[in-house]
Amino acid sequence: MITSHMRELKTNSMLFLAAVLLLMASCSKKSKEPEAPNNHENTEEIISYLASQGFDKQQIVFDNDRVIVEKDIILSFPELQQRIANWKTVATEQRRNNYIVSNSYNSNITIYIDPAVPSNWRTAIQGAVNNWNAVPSSRLGMSIVSSQSGAHCRVFMGFQAANWIARAYLPTSNGRPGVSVEINSNYNNLAANQKLFAITHEFGHTIGFHHTNQTSGIHISGTPTSDPNSVMNSFVLPWNGFTSADVLATQILYPQ
Repeated sequence: MITSHMRELKTNSMLFLAAVLLLMASCSKKSKEPEAPNNHENTEEIISYLASQGFDKQQIVFDNDRVIVEKDIILSFPELQQRIANWKTVATEQRRNNYIVSNSYNSNITIYIDPAVPSNWRTAIQGAVNNWNAVPSSRLGMSIVSSQSGAHCRVFMGFQAANWIARAYLPTSNGRPGVSVEINSNYNNLAANQKLFAITHEFGHTIGFHHTNQTSGIHISGTPTSDPNSVMNSFVLPWNGFTSADVLATQILYPQ
């Protein structure tokens, strides 16, 4: 007969053995699989992919060589990279908001930058303004102003230990541009060309563009149904210019 004391000793021994085996398996796994990405570009891409699959961004945890989603779903980095590669080949299309910026504002959308915005982000903001102003055959225009009074859009810094780089308002029902762009200072170390991509993307939201790789908004008729490198894709890439579909979509929404 096994006494309660013997049962306890047996249980403790089994738990100890299981812990040792788990530790050995963990060490072995870490020696064979890649470490978690330490750059924001890859992290943001993974988060964007998982969010596009319906997962809550606030429930995504990076844990060494894996990602844990909603506390109990585990995905390895090699598996995620393959899924993301497949995801990028899925149809992506230019999409718009119900409301866009009216002709009363769209030829000179004024942007005010809060004094607390660091110089490297200011450089990205000016670059993003230049990007949109350079779209040919479009009446769209933006400018940076020194006074917040009367400015259409305010760019300011925020902070959240969360997985978003910046966020912006869409145009309003009365035809005004999105009222603000908030930059997450948690991403101040982002590469300059990624900052430029991110701010150009956010200004795209303020003038009425939705994400190309998601299903919100309305497809812009006349634009392609595949544009994986669009500036309006929800993951951040190094800036490499607008795609031809980005340009076409802008010309359709804001013809000269």
